[in-house]
Amino acid sequence: MANSKGFSSVIGTTFMVLVMMFLGTSVFLWTLSQNTLYNEAVRTTNQEEIDRINEGVVALGGNYSVPGEGSVTVLAVLKNTGSVTAQLINLWVLDTNKSRYANKLVNLNLNPGDIKPVMYTVLIPEAHANHTFVSWFVTARGNTVPLEREFAEGVTVAEVAQGIGKVGMDFDTFVYYHVISAGDGTYRMQEYPDGIEAFSIPKDINIAFRAKLTNYDVDKRTINLNSHSVLWMIFPTQPTQVRCAYWYAVNVDDTGTIQDTFSTISMPYGIPTTIYFASIQDLGAYSFSPSSTGKYDGPAAVFLCLFGTIGAHGFGQNIPFVSVYCS
Repeated sequence: MANSKGFSSVIGTTFMVLVMMFLGTSVFLWTLSQNTLYNEAVRTTNQEEIDRINEGVVALGGNYSVPGEGSVTVLAVLKNTGSVTAQLINLWVLDTNKSRYANKLVNLNLNPGDIKPVMYTVLIPEAHANHTFVSWFVTARGNTVPLEREFAEGVTVAEVAQGIGKVGMDFDTFVYYHVISAGDGTYRMQEYPDGIEAFSIPKDINIAFRAKLTNYDVDKRTINLNSHSVLWMIFPTQPTQVRCAYWYAVNVDDTGTIQDTFSTISMPYGIPTTIYFASIQDLGAYSFSPSSTGKYDGPAAVFLCLFGTIGAHGFGQNIPFVSVYCS
């Protein structure tokens, strides 16, 4: 009987040891499988990020046509300059005159080195042939491909811009506004939003300017402009003495009312951004006060002195802008 009890104890102990070994092995195998899944997920994520970085598609020879009001046709030549296959899934078009967006789903695969002409039509209410359009493609990996116009010998706008800085300007949309008091301590731009062609401006009257700028940074970083950004004019009134006038950057609401304080203006890569200049003082330190040329008249050279950040770095660029005649 005693031997029977001892044998039972041995059997029980052995069984318990086997159960513990089974449980320990199961936990170990589960932990190992989870670790394998984690490492695989990390490798997949890293590979996706590498593929996204190596994806390189450019859209050149951009052109727009409006065959009928509200219908915008986009023509472009797409080239895959990257080392991985790219899939384009969407086309966005912006009517800058109406500030309206529209998109069209596309499904286009480009192997490395592929060149393909494309034509897509997007519906934008009230789009007109005289309007200015901006467009960009979106890839399945989330990269954006802005449509760029191409110059002779294959030189793109981005490459030309590098000769003078990161920012280029649209001369055709340079306008001015009469700045008037709204009677409640605020000021607004009278002809907003269209404005008046600004190559001839009045003297000694409060005015504001609109400039449409595009960020052509080859690294596609966003530029953020601060309150120090200013439009300034040089009046060569005498052979040995010049006079200047200043209009600092401002924010404007949907009614054309100029804000009394300044908020950072962001310029994403490849998308034209409208900037208004109206204050005689830097709104980073002072409240808004309208500006004019004062008594100065005659020909004047206009410059844009831009300050802010580009990505994680400081940014500053002085653009030789246009010439105006003041009378």
